[in-house]
Amino acid sequence: MWNPESYTIAASIVPRLLGLIYFFAIGAFLFQIRGLLGKNGILPAIVYLDYFRKRWSPRKRFYYIPSLFWFNASDNFLWGLPLLGTFISIVLIFGYYPPLCLALLFFIHLSIVSVGQDFLSFGWESYLLEITCYVFLVSLTLLPNLVAWINLNFLLFRFHLQAGAVKLQSHDPAWRDLTAIAYHYQSQPLPNTWAWYAYKWPMPFQKASTLFMFIVELIIPFGLFLTDTIRAATAAILILFQIILWATGNFSYLNHLTVVFCMIALPNFALSFIQSPPDFPAVHWLADDLISLVSVLFLIMQGLKLWLHFQPHNSLLASWTAWISPFHLVNRYGLFAIMTKKRYEIIIEGSEDGNTWKEYLCRYKPSEITRRPRRISPYQPRLDWQMWFLPFDDFGSETWFHQFLYHLLKGTPGVVKLLRYNPFPDQPPKYIRAVMYDYQFSTKEQKKQFGWWWQREYVGQFSPILTLQA
Repeated sequence: MWNPESYTIAASIVPRLLGLIYFFAIGAFLFQIRGLLGKNGILPAIVYLDYFRKRWSPRKRFYYIPSLFWFNASDNFLWGLPLLGTFISIVLIFGYYPPLCLALLFFIHLSIVSVGQDFLSFGWESYLLEITCYVFLVSLTLLPNLVAWINLNFLLFRFHLQAGAVKLQSHDPAWRDLTAIAYHYQSQPLPNTWAWYAYKWPMPFQKASTLFMFIVELIIPFGLFLTDTIRAATAAILILFQIILWATGNFSYLNHLTVVFCMIALPNFALSFIQSPPDFPAVHWLADDLISLVSVLFLIMQGLKLWLHFQPHNSLLASWTAWISPFHLVNRYGLFAIMTKKRYEIIIEGSEDGNTWKEYLCRYKPSEITRRPRRISPYQPRLDWQMWFLPFDDFGSETWFHQFLYHLLKGTPGVVKLLRYNPFPDQPPKYIRAVMYDYQFSTKEQKKQFGWWWQREYVGQFSPILTLQA
């Protein structure tokens, strides 16, 4: 079933493909991190760290916020660390020193995630870190350690099972009557072009798609516990599912990462066209036993985490898993537990006189109704993504958004560069506000006649009119 000798090709390929994932995951910050977390960014990392530096002991600081930025949070270091991570990811892609590269990438990515605040609070950050930790244990020997290999496979099973279970546990009627996917294409954070077409499919097909999703997430993963042939078929179905998700959405590097991860279920006979199974020397018993011990601990923690998913009120078990939560080593999974049925967009407008208003345009989120939704994954524009969550709360509670508007009024260069279009290139506006629109995909007739991809209706003001003037 999980005999590592039958999966040596996958064990040698997956670390290199993780390098490719890290190239996009960490490399994306080279274009965003100063505007998001820089000294003059929306949520400065140095301010965040200084707050806790004054209140916590050094030991407590590094435990709850494990980050290299404690040593230096300057803009140069903020940009330099992702640059180093990008370079290491390229080294890993070419297959050099996998254990060392994986360890370095883990700590670099953890450092960024730990200070990312609102902009790095998504499940795939933790997912990537957990996978990296377990793949690191597997990469320590050419023949994967049996317990480390089981631990890695169990994470693949748990990730899919929890993703399906959380949707049923939410008691959302849209999941239970199989209509959720019909809303998803339009209401997801960053739709792409194919989502517009998928939204037009008839409701019976949408319901069949939702049912297929439940089968893939709740039933198919059990094939990972069966024969090598069934495991290969299971991997093929899981990979196909991720390709479908990628085709109709932009979910950062999540789909790409999951496809890479699913390859651990492909035995050597399924990958022999790529390379021959590598030879593996004998492993010293002490090293093998140490890897086994660490892997057993992680396997126990994974079991507890899965149990807590279905028995969330067990405070004792929760405390046993919470102590490693700052390091994202064993995580809870499950996206879109509640399906959003409406799409509200927050549009930012500036004005010189308080009467004539001009729109700021984000790079990828819906804006002009004639602009085609783009495919951008595995790249994730953190600002665009974060703005999707704004309509779910009130303006007063969104501190990061207050800071964002403040920087637009100041015309802070690093923040303005996060946008696609600044209607005030010479000097910032005197006034700024945020308004809400109800966005819907256009009809086929509207697209054909007017070139519309969207139609929108004004809902109301999201923020008060703001100014820097006294």
